[in-house]
Amino acid sequence: MKHRRTVLSSAIAAGLIVSSLGAFGAASAAPAPTTSTTSDRTAAKASSDIALKGYAYGTRVVGGQVPAGSGMTAFTVIGCTGKAGITRGNVVADADLQGSGNVSGVKTELWTRNVDGALHSYSRSTTAEVVLADSPLGSLSIRGVTSLSHAWHDAKGFHAATESSVGKIVFTPPVGDPQVLDLPTPGQPVEVPGLGTIYLGQGVKTVSGSGATARAVALRIDLRPSTGSEVYVARTTAQALAGVKYGRFGGYSAGTEVNALDGTITSGRNPLSLMPCQGTKGQVQGRDDATVDLGGQIVANGVTSRQWGKRYAHKSVAWERGAVAGLNLGGGQLVVDAVVGRAKVTRTSGGKLIRSTDGTSLGTITVNGEPQSFPDSGVIEIPGLAKLEPKVVTKVPGGLSVVALRITLLDGTGAVIDLGVAKTTIRP
Repeated sequence: MKHRRTVLSSAIAAGLIVSSLGAFGAASAAPAPTTSTTSDRTAAKASSDIALKGYAYGTRVVGGQVPAGSGMTAFTVIGCTGKAGITRGNVVADADLQGSGNVSGVKTELWTRNVDGALHSYSRSTTAEVVLADSPLGSLSIRGVTSLSHAWHDAKGFHAATESSVGKIVFTPPVGDPQVLDLPTPGQPVEVPGLGTIYLGQGVKTVSGSGATARAVALRIDLRPSTGSEVYVARTTAQALAGVKYGRFGGYSAGTEVNALDGTITSGRNPLSLMPCQGTKGQVQGRDDATVDLGGQIVANGVTSRQWGKRYAHKSVAWERGAVAGLNLGGGQLVVDAVVGRAKVTRTSGGKLIRSTDGTSLGTITVNGEPQSFPDSGVIEIPGLAKLEPKVVTKVPGGLSVVALRITLLDGTGAVIDLGVAKTTIRP
């Protein structure tokens, strides 16, 4: 039976906690991300069958009234690389947690290294303080939250490790002095009456003959009793994967994606499928959404994403496909059916790249009940409502991206709705 510690218990001094799922030993100790060595530079030029990747963020709020596709503070990613010596990071001084509180001092760091021939991927996230929204009983501050994930490959094979720590948790009642609370432990979360429950996060390590993945989240805070949301603090992921010597697969697909005029994503890529570095080994993978509400009386139905990638003896082939069965804008002012975007890439053993948009198609477009067809200009403009552009294709390094139909709203918001989104790359 799981036990819960509450703020009604006596407060004790808090200290450092380390995930029992695998503390870092001397052999895997993380070097400073600013370090660069001769072996790093050599590895950056060398071909390798090992790909390194990872991502990290400080906080993320899900559930409740939080919009789908809401951002993650200080998000950083290394997509899929065979190079050591890469360092990336992000910093956020302060951010609002969508009505659940605020966060300050968020820093994420990702780096890859070659240490005596072993290839390492590191992912670290640190958060100085999370202050949760006040409850009638007071407020809660969580300080000094860190997680670190590490995946690597050496002469003995693949390895993974995770580590998390929390400085202290401080509860400030409406009357009286602040209290330093016990830290959560596995099976013993900390309950704050009227606000929520703080759970120790998890570290997950997956190791096989073809790769290693390390994932960690320092804390999960259940605020559903008060705000209907959950907050994840200090999420990290690091991977080392084999099977990419003859090309690294990449890309994504989604049925819909919406961007505001200033570039801020107001509805993320839905449903999003991300191509694995190694492809899908000839299996079709994907996601489905029955309905996606894009806001402003814009609803998409039958929204899907699909992907496929396979490595042959003398070539690698992959495709991404995003589709929408139907879109209704403005209560029937604009109705679009059967939108499909497909991007296919083939890379031969000689390095030749073949790009294709075969399979990209549009069904019917109806404006106020009247069927429409694209003029010679290639653009349909509906005064005061929207501008429609078919088959927006962009060449990218190692592949191409396709938007089957781009809808730009003419209501003053400048919002852009992309339907049938697909991007595929195969890079050496």
